[in-house]
Amino acid sequence: MRLYIKKYAHILLIAAFALIVIVNGAGIIARSRQNIVINEVCASNVASCEDDKGNFPDWIELYNPTDEPIDLTGFIVSKSADLKKEKFIVPEGIIVAPHSYWLFDPGFPISSKGSTINLVDPDRHYIDHVDTPSLKYDTTYARVSDGKNEWEIKSPTPGYSNEEGEPLDPVIDGKVKANVDPGFYEKDFDLKLKATNWGRDIYYTLDGSDPRTDGILYEGPIHITDRSSEPNKYSAITETSPQYDRGEAELPAFNVDKCTVVSAVAKDLLGRYTDVFTYTYFVGFNDKAAYDNFTVVSAVVSPDDLFSHDNGIMVLGTDYDGYVEAGRPEEYEGSNANFTRRGRTSEREVSLTVFDENHMPAYSSKAGIRIKGLSSRWDPQKSFNIIFRNAYSGNDRAQFTTDGRDFDRHSLCLDKCGQDTDTKMMDIIMERCMKDTECATNDGVPCALFLNGEYWGMYWLMDRIDETYLADEYGVVKDDVAIIDSEDMGDAGISWDYDFLDRESLIEYYAANIIVAHNGDWPAYNVRFWYTTNDEGTEYGNGKLRPVIFDMNSQSMLDAGYDVIECLMEWYPFATASEDPQFRKDLAAKIDEMCENEFDKDKVEGMIDSVCKKIRPQMILDKTRFSNCSEEEAAKSFDDNTALIRRFYETRWEPLKAQKDRYVNGE
Repeated sequence: MRLYIKKYAHILLIAAFALIVIVNGAGIIARSRQNIVINEVCASNVASCEDDKGNFPDWIELYNPTDEPIDLTGFIVSKSADLKKEKFIVPEGIIVAPHSYWLFDPGFPISSKGSTINLVDPDRHYIDHVDTPSLKYDTTYARVSDGKNEWEIKSPTPGYSNEEGEPLDPVIDGKVKANVDPGFYEKDFDLKLKATNWGRDIYYTLDGSDPRTDGILYEGPIHITDRSSEPNKYSAITETSPQYDRGEAELPAFNVDKCTVVSAVAKDLLGRYTDVFTYTYFVGFNDKAAYDNFTVVSAVVSPDDLFSHDNGIMVLGTDYDGYVEAGRPEEYEGSNANFTRRGRTSEREVSLTVFDENHMPAYSSKAGIRIKGLSSRWDPQKSFNIIFRNAYSGNDRAQFTTDGRDFDRHSLCLDKCGQDTDTKMMDIIMERCMKDTECATNDGVPCALFLNGEYWGMYWLMDRIDETYLADEYGVVKDDVAIIDSEDMGDAGISWDYDFLDRESLIEYYAANIIVAHNGDWPAYNVRFWYTTNDEGTEYGNGKLRPVIFDMNSQSMLDAGYDVIECLMEWYPFATASEDPQFRKDLAAKIDEMCENEFDKDKVEGMIDSVCKKIRPQMILDKTRFSNCSEEEAAKSFDDNTALIRRFYETRWEPLKAQKDRYVNGE
């Protein structure tokens, strides 16, 4: 049910209890036309309040300032005087206790640019209304005190007193423009900034810091140069991983490559600021061969959002402090650091700029950024999810082309390839070999990431397999799409039954994982499916569970003699399916077919050659950045580990044939 806000259910429960006492004592419920009021409005809810379905809709709070309960049955909330247009009718049984709140999703969008909200009783009498100003995401327009007539922009207080909210200045209109476009430049230059509104001061920073709090007053052109010789700032932070304290990782002993990120705001005479405008410049990179013909991504995030002990999503932080104070009660540290936080509340705003392989700007936008992965979150280098929302930029999709790849997605990821730190190609080989199968796959291009102006290593810029991606790829309804890991099915009430699995995609999935000798954290973990919750009557919208290809980077493509089939016989549903001789025959035939097509030896070797040629210079730079070794050592590590993958595909087929034959014969 969309109406009740899960996070504040305890408040509703207390209000309901109070109501029961009043009703039992007086036997009367008052209906008020004058006293129920609109108390708070959120027009752009990124993470301020979650409903009982895990969604984050726009929301409205009503408040009962009286000493009697008020029955809201049949009341109407609208954003137009014409009640035939978009409106919400309060269902029967909604009663607000005295001095209590009721939160709800009106079911229609509330414009963040400003809107009128009306409250009308069942007899069509207007009870209350409010004209909201332009609101930034996760801010509200609220009464200064509950039920009082004075309003202001505040931090959200859904379900509790407005007085606890922090007053916020509005974001004023206007821009700060730069006279030089973001990009790559051979020589130093002077950058001029200009506010589009006359008479405003400009404040700026050059390292990703917030110019509203840390800005320098702009008084003349800014000299833009190659900052690579400057001391490391963010790359020198050790709290990003416990590996530093344990001596398992070292900070870079050299100054990493750097670009200049100019973050600027304009300030009016009342002390109010515009939004932050960010421009990224690379100077002198024509002499740095590792970036030639290579996509480059600049991500700029408030340092507080990344690295502060309380709020930063890239550090151990307060969450780890609590874990240590509790005596480290869990064997696995996977949920006890700031960087293991998940969901919308762990999302931060990022200014993202993508430069294509020719170093021309391909895309620039604000978006949301989160940490990605499981155990890899504990590494110094982390993976990221990037989510595009209207709340950040007015657009919920990113559309651009780089390195021959067209992107048109609601979300992307910057994947550092988990445990495959030596080659960063295991995942991409599997994804590309499987792209024309019935399994869900993603693909991407290699890129160099700069985080707040500092080189953060080589990544794969890839599609993120989420509900929107699956709806796009398979022509199903987004709201019907569900994604689930095998170990979560029981808790989610999903039937883990072979009959509910799509047989063809399951056979392809097992055949591929057997071919590449997937080992380690599979199949106990990293088994993921997608399905539609409703039968849409289409090929892919039939409710069947279909596999998702991901996370090949722990142990695969290494041990040519490893018997995956023997391991799988201990796991459901493979063991159950294998009781059917026809399934065994079909799987064996699929292995043969895929060895001749998707995993053809010459095809895979050509793919390895192509990927190696593309990423080798960047992999050397990446290795020196995170392993603090020489370029010669980094090159040897990449070449030696790539040779292991080549050797695997040269020697896999003979032991695989013997393993497959034993399986078909039921041995």
